[in-house]
Amino acid sequence: MTAAAVAAASLVLAACGSDSSKGSGSGGGSGTIASKLILGGPPEFATRADGVPGLKKVYGITFQSFKTLDTGGPVTVTSLKNGQVDAADLFTTDPAIKANNFVVLTDPKSDFGAQNVVPLVNKAKATTGVKQVLDYISSKLTTQTLIDLRTKVEVNKEDPDKAAIEWLQSLNAPTSTPATGATLTVGSANFPENVVLADIYADALHAAGATVTKKLNIGSREKYIPGLLDGSIDLIPEYSGVLLQHFKKGAPATTSDAVYAALQQAVPAKLTVTQQSQAQDADAIVVTKATADKYHLTSIADLAKKP
Repeated sequence: MTAAAVAAASLVLAACGSDSSKGSGSGGGSGTIASKLILGGPPEFATRADGVPGLKKVYGITFQSFKTLDTGGPVTVTSLKNGQVDAADLFTTDPAIKANNFVVLTDPKSDFGAQNVVPLVNKAKATTGVKQVLDYISSKLTTQTLIDLRTKVEVNKEDPDKAAIEWLQSLNAPTSTPATGATLTVGSANFPENVVLADIYADALHAAGATVTKKLNIGSREKYIPGLLDGSIDLIPEYSGVLLQHFKKGAPATTSDAVYAALQQAVPAKLTVTQQSQAQDADAIVVTKATADKYHLTSIADLAKKP
């Protein structure tokens, strides 16, 4: 090979190296742990303000690539277990975290805001009686409730509606029918926790006298928010922080009270949110224990370090 050819080959190799490490330094290029890892999550996480863009803005990290998976469901868990992704967006109440000894990376800079469970309702159907029922449910829901329900449904393979009814029965609520005369279609996103929450809302409203139809496993917000707006769905369980970002991208609120206050102002005129619960199911960046040990990871901020 001639000297010119050697030089040309060197330039090509150097260019390839530069291309594979785009965004070095504070942008999270080849010099960071994140640049060595593939991140997996739901489709919307690629563009959400607190998703891939937020991780870059808040922590200065860019992953090697992003793989589209489901919304904190079995596809995401399996992909993380099998090494198809190195880090994943999961929910903090997911029983798979404990079952697989996954490591939840802390979020010291609060990229992910509060995610309190809150009913999102078509305002035309939010009668005084309907709100009374939903507010009662919200007053009883806790984060531990979510963990227990998810364990029943996802680990013990119990029917979501059965788990919902059992939980409602455990409340020993006084018998009353404030929702008599109301007619609602209750929907859910397509992941187990949201389905069982929808069952809880639907079953509680039915017991309170409402006529209820269920439309479960609809999909993502891009599918069910239009349904709420056109009246084909009347009620769906939601999460305050991510819902706020959906309606008002870049909203700065992060605490439970601030997020809820901002959300009440951000929802479209045809919709409303009733009282939020204390139950939270926040997004989290999760890795396997092997990955955490290899790179000494305990927080998202650690991903900006050099490997």
